[in-house]
Amino acid sequence: MTWYLYQWTFQLKSPLHIGFHKVMHFFRTRPYVPAKLLWGALTAKLTPILGTCDYQRVGNFIKKAMRFSYLYPYVDGKLYLPKYTENGFMFGSLAFNKFEKKFISSMASTAIEAESLTAEEGMFHEIEFISPFTIDNGESVFMKGLLWIREFSENGIRLYKRDDNIHIKNDTSEVRLKEDVLNRLQMGGEQKYGFGLLELEELIKSDNLTEFCGEWLEDGNELKLKLNSNDPIWSHVLQGGGVNIKGNIEPLIGRDWDTDKGAGKKLTYHGLCWTPGSILITDTTFRIIEFGLWEVSP
Repeated sequence: MTWYLYQWTFQLKSPLHIGFHKVMHFFRTRPYVPAKLLWGALTAKLTPILGTCDYQRVGNFIKKAMRFSYLYPYVDGKLYLPKYTENGFMFGSLAFNKFEKKFISSMASTAIEAESLTAEEGMFHEIEFISPFTIDNGESVFMKGLLWIREFSENGIRLYKRDDNIHIKNDTSEVRLKEDVLNRLQMGGEQKYGFGLLELEELIKSDNLTEFCGEWLEDGNELKLKLNSNDPIWSHVLQGGGVNIKGNIEPLIGRDWDTDKGAGKKLTYHGLCWTPGSILITDTTFRIIEFGLWEVSP
């Protein structure tokens, strides 16, 4: 079964908060969009368009029919990928502190008591976000990544290509992926305040990974990436499998659907992972699995 590779670029239309960790009252953001958020945004958008309320069925279909890279800031033809170097942690050509000065801002707020119109005690907080415009010169910020799709059918849902267009259909509806689904997505935190709006700028079929290092290949139904020594990884890599790498490790925890409590109420532990920007010591081949995570290929 053949996989097709696309480059996709979104323009950031509002602040984007990707939950990372909290320091006192300060909620930090990741400087990139993990693939799981893309999966969640597509599931949330596609399910009602298909005329169904079965988010779990649509989400499981997307897991099998698509694979995602992470999205990284893209401005003026430059993609800001993370990499550990002898000069410290870099994003593209920028040291991390300069990258933050260019792309990351924050907003403080608090709840107000209705009777006194004063700040409610203990409710002050500050939200960090990726700015829709660069802080230094006001350029529009885009987020760029990679999308793989394959023609696939399961449980009454089908994805297929026709005349270079990607279609998804079920028994009652048929939608065009680019025009009807990807045109406008919302993801990340603080969505009720308008955060996380992205508009599709372009979706281009490609034969290679462009600015992303490595080479992709198919192995049966599996999608694999081959990277060389000294290449940085650009996704979370599950620890283990004999990977020879240096960098940073973090426990990766996400929020999923809970049957009783609803969306985002179930905490899922994906395991210890090497973080994007960590450097390979030896040539390594990875499998891309659900949510864009990588694991060492046997």
